[in-house]
Amino acid sequence: MKKVLIALLVVLVIGAVAVVTCPDRQAHKDAIMAVVNESINDELGTTDPESQGLSAIFGSIGSSVAGYFIENRLTVNNHFVFSTGELRDLDGENKRVSVGVFGHVFTFDKEDLKEAVNGE
Repeated sequence: MKKVLIALLVVLVIGAVAVVTCPDRQAHKDAIMAVVNESINDELGTTDPESQGLSAIFGSIGSSVAGYFIENRLTVNNHFVFSTGELRDLDGENKRVSVGVFGHVFTFDKEDLKEAVNGE
């Protein structure tokens, strides 16, 4: 009986920690923006010193547009012990792009995020 109580107490403590550390909307937005910025940098990446300034400008503009898009189309569902982030694509369908638990947000890879934005 003592082992059962200890196991129940451990499960309750883990559940309480999960509830307290469940990521919020801002954490999902930050994680998704990190993937978007990485994708933009990969697309604009160049080794030519003369083109790096132009790449930085276009990267900044792309990041701003992506941030606005994500801000307006991101929905975060809180399930008490974990949360999910969904982006509404251009067709109006919601696609899950992130899952958050224990204070960390796990995002899908760059290709899946592009598909969610483009509605493919």
